[in-house]
Amino acid sequence: MMKYVVLTCASALLFACTTTSKPETRLQKLNDVGVVALFDDTLPVKYVGTNKKTNKEMSANISTWSLNQSVAAEIQNSLKDKNKKVFELNVDPVVIKTGKETGAQLKDIYLGNRYQALQEYLGTEAEKQGAKYLFVIHPATHESYTNYRAGFGFFCQSTTNVKGDLQGYTLLRAQLWNVKTKELEATVNITPEDLAFKTGKTCAEALKLGPEKVATLYKEQMMDLAKKSADLVLIRTGLQN
Repeated sequence: MMKYVVLTCASALLFACTTTSKPETRLQKLNDVGVVALFDDTLPVKYVGTNKKTNKEMSANISTWSLNQSVAAEIQNSLKDKNKKVFELNVDPVVIKTGKETGAQLKDIYLGNRYQALQEYLGTEAEKQGAKYLFVIHPATHESYTNYRAGFGFFCQSTTNVKGDLQGYTLLRAQLWNVKTKELEATVNITPEDLAFKTGKTCAEALKLGPEKVATLYKEQMMDLAKKSADLVLIRTGLQN
């Protein structure tokens, strides 16, 4: 009987010693986070009709909206509430614009990343500014939405029997990078299926208004869409419930 008790205790002690602690979650290990949003200062307004002649694409100037700052701030505030050190990455807008334009013009990219130079610039700046992780939120195309312009925008499609309904939409990608290892920790795509809103305007009605008027009328809804996009990015990267 004594031998059985000793063996049982020894066995319990062995299992207690070999128990491993749970690995840190992404949220637990995340700190010193740089955040940058790379959306344009123009908002596309696109109409797709029954033929190419009726297709129209315009844009509104939204440089006064501070859209990038709003998206970045939403990410920052959420992580700060979780006691994380986080800041908006300071970048040169000229370098960003040039990098985006150069990457977009490259053709026949079978391997690698057409925006590799821009990615390297952001990584270098993040390291200089003391970031261990880097959140990059940027416009991105999607194979299921080839008629939509990347980023935030308005889209309306009409057919012979349907007048169409102008909608505001989101089409973006968010990437979380480990600055030191240069490894991609997480990537998230947000599409119009995830986040969009209907304006109630037909394509013809919206077309008469013009892009600037459309943007002005629905600025509040579009900024709310940007906020919701940031929240959804955090949820899908496992950083928010």
